[in-house]
Amino acid sequence: MECDICGKAGSQGHALHCITCARSYLEQPRIELAKMLIDKDGVERHVKAVIQGSEDSSSVSLSDSKGGFLVDRQLCTDNLNWQRTRMETVEIEERMTVITEQAARLREQMETVRKELEAKRAANAQRKSDLSSATYGIDSRRANELDKVQQMVKRMDYKSGKVHYETIEQRRQLCTTSANLAGLKMSKRRTKDGGIKEVVNIGPGTKLRIWDLRDMDDAPPDYLSASLAAVAQLLVRVAAYLGIRLPAEITLPHNNYPQPTIFSIASSYQGKKVPFPGTTLSDSSSSSPEASRTLDPRMPLPKPRALFIDRPLAHLSAEDPPAYSSFIEGASLLAYNIAWLCRTQGMKDNFKDWEDVGPMGRNLYRLLILQETYIPRRPENPLDKDMSTVKSAASSLRRGPVGFGQLSHATSHSYMSMAENAQYLSGWSLTPTKILDELKAFLLVEQQAQEWDVLNQKEWEDMENLIAEDPIMVGDKRCNAGLDDGRSYIATTTANGTQKDDMSEGGLSERKKGTSGWTKVKSRSEDVVQR
Repeated sequence: MECDICGKAGSQGHALHCITCARSYLEQPRIELAKMLIDKDGVERHVKAVIQGSEDSSSVSLSDSKGGFLVDRQLCTDNLNWQRTRMETVEIEERMTVITEQAARLREQMETVRKELEAKRAANAQRKSDLSSATYGIDSRRANELDKVQQMVKRMDYKSGKVHYETIEQRRQLCTTSANLAGLKMSKRRTKDGGIKEVVNIGPGTKLRIWDLRDMDDAPPDYLSASLAAVAQLLVRVAAYLGIRLPAEITLPHNNYPQPTIFSIASSYQGKKVPFPGTTLSDSSSSSPEASRTLDPRMPLPKPRALFIDRPLAHLSAEDPPAYSSFIEGASLLAYNIAWLCRTQGMKDNFKDWEDVGPMGRNLYRLLILQETYIPRRPENPLDKDMSTVKSAASSLRRGPVGFGQLSHATSHSYMSMAENAQYLSGWSLTPTKILDELKAFLLVEQQAQEWDVLNQKEWEDMENLIAEDPIMVGDKRCNAGLDDGRSYIATTTANGTQKDDMSEGGLSERKKGTSGWTKVKSRSEDVVQR
């Protein structure tokens, strides 16, 4: 519609210049507003009729209702569908909100992971750079460091070997000095058949013969006990200087017991307080709590073997067989200790039979005075040789001879119980039991032989002349007449425990000439030939 004044149609695209144009522009919105108010009024009356349940439908327009009903079922269905749709919309919005939040968290985690990956990439790059720097020229540097370590090891081995050989020299001097102070000497005697016999003596004052195990049957008890005590004391001192623990434990004279004893190998070094021969348990062990814990009544106590006797062996075996067996076993263990010590100090192949163990003095003299196994050598300086020299497998398995003072229980260098040294010293079939059995059998044969001797014809004639010249005396007069017959010798030896005849340096008696017939005599004296 065109305005009469301006001649333009009223619209939103043109400016309003007069009242007529403005009224024309507002006419259509007013019409639409009136329609909406009318529709709203009709809907309001319809809603009130439905809510209040009015049956007067004259005031309510039912033109839009299907079927002419006040409440349209189609509208109700549409309302339910709309409410359901609205609920689903709300749920979908909530899910979208949750998904959005989860997506935001994932984005944050992805950002964090991305930063960590970047940091790890940077760290790996740095490590690769460091590795490349560290491995640059690694072969030459490794060879250089290896040479330094080898030189240091060889230098330490050289110093350790040097100290070890100085220790060996000190051990040798201590053992030699101990043997000299103990008076260990060897002399030669001319035997009855004109031969030369070596006799080893011990003692700084009175010379005591170190008896062979096979000659103990002829030894005076006092001399034999003193000799074994001196040998045991020297053996313990030498073992202490060498740092070696002997197989059979030796107990030297101590408080309340003035005699030496020795334990069997199985009973040695148990640390128990035991009763010594001739004493009771209360005499040799205290009543302290420590001693009561040491003594277990359920376990048998070790039994030390005596190294002393108070009568000749022949009388001891007849009068006290347990004491005789204990002494023979103790002497065998002492001889086994000496042989074992000599064997560990280099004399490996010298003790195959029990006869080689018997001469205890000769074995000690060879070990301590002659020192046959001493090797005067010094360790070579490995720094003077080519460091790249590699020993062959054959040379590494080949072992040099063991010298005096080399193996020990007190040092880690050349430790005796090490597998290599234990294998080197293994293979010795001689045992204390075998030595004891052979010694008992030998002494039994000697005792059964009874040492009877046959006098020659000249001695028979001298005896006949003596009987013809001297009157025959009987009873007490004959016993006091001083005749040196066999019965007077046995009676004197049995009563006093020692022989009253003249004794030589080795403790052997001389049979006086003039006694004829079958008589039991001791071995004749031997001329002493100084070495």
